[in-house]
Amino acid sequence: MLVEMDIKNDVWHSHPVKVRIAAGGRVVIPAEVRQGLGVSEGDELLITRDGDGIRITTVKQAVKEVQTFFGQFKKPGESVVDEFLAERNEEAYKEDRESGSKRVREQRK
Repeated sequence: MLVEMDIKNDVWHSHPVKVRIAAGGRVVIPAEVRQGLGVSEGDELLITRDGDGIRITTVKQAVKEVQTFFGQFKKPGESVVDEFLAERNEEAYKEDRESGSKRVREQRK
């Protein structure tokens, strides 16, 4: 496997690598690929079916892809975390009110 870095554009290019499946379904990812991805022993990777093959992705890359996808639905200036916390606090208040929780009575004082 050849992994090349275009220093001017900081872009990684890779070419297919032939590997074999060993006992127990193990596949060795060549050192050059691991180094290019910035992964090492013990790191977690995600394997997904992609068309007729598989795709191996770092967890960090998968998180970035999900954030990019859902980011298109976020309104400018909107804090998704603040919105989530406000909704969760409201749900907790309703649950406490319905159960007659002492915490709700103390909040009202």
